[in-house]
Amino acid sequence: MSKRNKAAERAARAAALKAERERQERLRRILTIGAVVAGIVIIIGGGFFIQSQRDSTGNDAAAPAGATAAYGVAVGDAGATHEVVIYEDFLCPVCGVLEAEAGEALTSAVEEGRARVEFRPVNFLSRFGDFSMDAANAFAVVLDAEGPEVAKTFHDLVYADQPAEDADDFPDSDWFIDKAVEAGASEEAVRTGIEEGTFEGWVDNATGAASEAGVNGTPTVLLDGEPVPGSTIGEVAANLEAGLQ
Repeated sequence: MSKRNKAAERAARAAALKAERERQERLRRILTIGAVVAGIVIIIGGGFFIQSQRDSTGNDAAAPAGATAAYGVAVGDAGATHEVVIYEDFLCPVCGVLEAEAGEALTSAVEEGRARVEFRPVNFLSRFGDFSMDAANAFAVVLDAEGPEVAKTFHDLVYADQPAEDADDFPDSDWFIDKAVEAGASEEAVRTGIEEGTFEGWVDNATGAASEAGVNGTPTVLLDGEPVPGSTIGEVAANLEAGLQ
């Protein structure tokens, strides 16, 4: 093997190790934040949830094209063996842990026809700032412009770079636009909707509908209509993955 190839391999290994360290540090930070906000964390149906204080607004708001009737974004075949529903807030640190722990398993289950997954974004953490609303609106804008697959990729990219709840400054519209473009959306198609909050009313209605359905916090995870059990979010992720086999 040439010196150049050996150097390339060493660089690749170093990059992989650096990425893994960053992933572990992000999980550590998320779990630390989760512990800090433990005063508003409760256990419902075997999972961790950050309690909501939102009520329905009753807004008559337009829905993004491709949204489900239950204010969700669904990926996977309608005739899949299992149905997963996840109520989530893009700022919720426990949602971030769930995505890190179960995201790959869910993607595999969708690709293999074992699951249809519906993500239902809510704005439960508005007391921390605008990020929850801005992210959910951007998610809806990408769905409306580009469809569920691009919206799901956008969803994953936002969680991969999720800010802390106690951040001094949250990302602006350009940050969401960059994530949308990285996911495969056209900047021209999403910029106006992200900047102007086109689907904020829909997000408000989604949040209200979740509360009325008895969802008290995020993440709320249902598998075939039943809460996924677990006393920790790791157990919830593991039980979800096992249930999809």
